[in-house]
Amino acid sequence: EAEQLSRQLLELRPTDPDVHVLRASILAQLQESVSSVESLDRAIELAPTRADLHMGRGELLARLGDPASAAEAFGSAARLSPGWFEPRLARGCALAQIGRYREAVTTLEEALELRTDSSPLWITLSGALQGQGRSHEAEAAARRAIAIEPGAPEAWTNLGSALQAQGRLREALESLDRALALNPGYAMATYNRAHVLNEQWKGAEAVAGFRRAVDLDPDYAPGWHAYLFNLLYSPDIGEEGIYQEHRRWGRLIERSRPAKPAAPTLRRAQRRVRVGYVSPDFRWHSCAHFLRPLFSAHDRQQFQITAYASVQRPDRLTEWFRGHADVWRDIHGTPYEKIASQIRDDEIDILVDLAGHTANHPLELFALQPAPIQISWLGYPATSGLGAIGFRLTDEIADPPGDADRCHSEKLIRLPGCFLCYQPAGHTPEVVSPPVLRNGFVTFGSFNSLAKINGHTVSIWANLLRSLPGSRLILKNKTLSGECARRTVSAAFLAAGIAADRVELRGWLARPEQSLAAYADIDIALDTFPYNGTTTTFEALWMGVPVITLRSDRHAGRVGASILTHLGERQWIASSPEQYLAAARQLASAPALIAANRLALRERLATSRLCDSSGFAANLEHVYRELLTGLSC
Repeated sequence: EAEQLSRQLLELRPTDPDVHVLRASILAQLQESVSSVESLDRAIELAPTRADLHMGRGELLARLGDPASAAEAFGSAARLSPGWFEPRLARGCALAQIGRYREAVTTLEEALELRTDSSPLWITLSGALQGQGRSHEAEAAARRAIAIEPGAPEAWTNLGSALQAQGRLREALESLDRALALNPGYAMATYNRAHVLNEQWKGAEAVAGFRRAVDLDPDYAPGWHAYLFNLLYSPDIGEEGIYQEHRRWGRLIERSRPAKPAAPTLRRAQRRVRVGYVSPDFRWHSCAHFLRPLFSAHDRQQFQITAYASVQRPDRLTEWFRGHADVWRDIHGTPYEKIASQIRDDEIDILVDLAGHTANHPLELFALQPAPIQISWLGYPATSGLGAIGFRLTDEIADPPGDADRCHSEKLIRLPGCFLCYQPAGHTPEVVSPPVLRNGFVTFGSFNSLAKINGHTVSIWANLLRSLPGSRLILKNKTLSGECARRTVSAAFLAAGIAADRVELRGWLARPEQSLAAYADIDIALDTFPYNGTTTTFEALWMGVPVITLRSDRHAGRVGASILTHLGERQWIASSPEQYLAAARQLASAPALIAANRLALRERLATSRLCDSSGFAANLEHVYRELLTGLSC
């Protein structure tokens, strides 16, 4: 009724901006978002210098989930009213929300010139500073917010995040517990607390925390993605359970974002096949080792490549990808509906998800089905859970026919050979002789994420070390930079009967070549389970280090077997813990064989199909053509 009255009023006073504002408000409540924004736009056309109209437009766009456009509107309001505090705070918040942290900090510092007693301002500034990696300044801003408003759970949450970034995990947990004491239903604090638990090497508690975050707020996307991703590390759930939880998320998304399937476009004039790749990892990231060979080898006469980049912090490798794409779209912080509309306008034939439930990836946009063929590949070692993604690229070892097919919402397409093609970083250290020759004892090592190492893994590795007196183990990963994780891991090995001097713990190394050079200190790499390494396995082999892997019950636990099979090293693949130990002991007892592998592995890998970018691209393009042929039929 209000909408009908507003329409009548508009007929009487068509040039009154306030009537258009009133109508916009009513349309927004009716969830007619496009018409609502159009009404506000008309009001601004009639009174372009009214800051309040631009502010209202920004607030409406923010509610509609378009923070980028909201930031522009708030900026206009701020320019029109230099002394008005609220537009600057709102703009800073919107910019931080889409990861434009530098601009957010600048805007919020302008707001500070107008007011310094606003707790929301200091809270937002703290988050933006943390987004820039300025954790000490973020801590100071969060403490200012707490001084103004001690009962603000958001301030305590931001303080916890800043402390976590500094490795002060005990204090971070205390801050997050304080936030949850103030608001037990605060999903973000629960989610952040789970991340701290992960860094303390408390994987099961972390998974439970992520699960609680989504139970508190079923629409909290970061919680869902972290929960599903961390399930893959757990030895307490099998592939069927992993599938069911992913589908639970998928059904939730499908209900909230009904698909609007794109029509096939190849019936138009003959043209190149248009393939879109969607990823937050067009940057220095492990996935780049597998994307670069494909981008370099794609047949550009037959295929047009569009990169939809959701990159939060671009780097020099981002520029490489930009230069190797026919079309580059920066979609970071863009609402899913706008991205989907852009993809449809680009007439993409095949859209490829490259990251699944990993950080900053707009996976939900695939539920809108903006391309007629949608595929999952590479960056996530499990099903997406989305029915709108029709296919997943894998191979017959990583996903054997049978149970694997039943545990994916996608149809599995098994590529000939491995589903991966590796390219090492531009500069890699030379291979050196194995340390066993100079030490007189074998050094094992694992450079995988600490989240991939669980109590069962420690038990088996400890068994291996006990059976080989004098042997050593080196673990290296980013989490081990923190003292809390180091103490916990050391205690676990000590409880398993392994003295601290037999397990060396190393933290993060700043440059990739440093990580590769660290392989000079180990003789045999031990793969993790039930979640294998991927990039770490390739890097070990590239540096001449053999890898012992344990085949597990899920895709993530069969990647090692796929890599080693296609390298022709099946003897390093185990199907049980007993076989895993036997394979490691057998290799450890043969220093000459370790030395021989050291000299030969890099060349063997480089000349294998695992590094054949042209062959891999040709296989993938054949699949694309087959799918399009089936679509046209």
